[in-house]
Amino acid sequence: MSNNSHNTVFPLEENDLKKRLASWEIDLRQVSIRELNRLVDELASQYGVEFLRFEFGIPGLIPSQIGPEEEIRILKEEPSVLGTYPPFDGVPRLKKATAEFVKNFLNIQVDAKCCVPTVGAMHSGFICQSISGRIRPESDTILYLDPGFPVNKLQTKFLGLVEASIDLYDYRGEKLIDEIERRFASGKIGGLLWSSPNNPSWVCLKEEELKGMGQLLTQYDVIGIEDAAYLGMDYRQDFSVPGKPPFVPTIASYTENYFIIISSSKIFSYAGQR
Repeated sequence: MSNNSHNTVFPLEENDLKKRLASWEIDLRQVSIRELNRLVDELASQYGVEFLRFEFGIPGLIPSQIGPEEEIRILKEEPSVLGTYPPFDGVPRLKKATAEFVKNFLNIQVDAKCCVPTVGAMHSGFICQSISGRIRPESDTILYLDPGFPVNKLQTKFLGLVEASIDLYDYRGEKLIDEIERRFASGKIGGLLWSSPNNPSWVCLKEEELKGMGQLLTQYDVIGIEDAAYLGMDYRQDFSVPGKPPFVPTIASYTENYFIIISSSKIFSYAGQR
């Protein structure tokens, strides 16, 4: 907003904002994502101002027209899809397209039958934890590399699994690998879950860290859950050209014990259609 604009909204009036926070029983020191979303919705509605939204990890940008136009075409040409349940493991052509996508941008070879569309990345995370936390009776713990998406930890508790964590602020490089191995050696860890880049600190794991993690996942038979919600969003490199290096770093290059969660809500700004 320029200095010459007729701004009558910002900065927000302090007492008014305090009243709103009190009415919603919101403590900004412990505010949740959904509470913040509700507050911003109310401010936008009252003042008629659009906010650039990041509280759910999505900016609310208008998606590419490719998606909506293709969706409209399919609905017109194949109206029966509206009244038909898709296969539980996904529509075959979507599974094939997913395999081609990860080959082009991650440079990994994945069978289409191993690509499973879900109702959002949260659904994926729920399934991945359900499997990882039950591969062995004694391995009921999901180990997190923090910071990450707090709802995943609520899923862990809902599933009756145990949560443990390592803060990336304190552990990087060899120190991180050593700490992961110390945890794995207990035999209690069924899954290791992380995001790279992560939200909100945008920490990106290095190739040598991924390599070390991959070796440990194989050695201790633990499943890596790579939440690639912000796939390719480390803008220090250009990952946008399909089929050509550099490719997005991934744990899949270093182990076969992995799930990769890809979020079209984030990478395609297509949150509404999940």
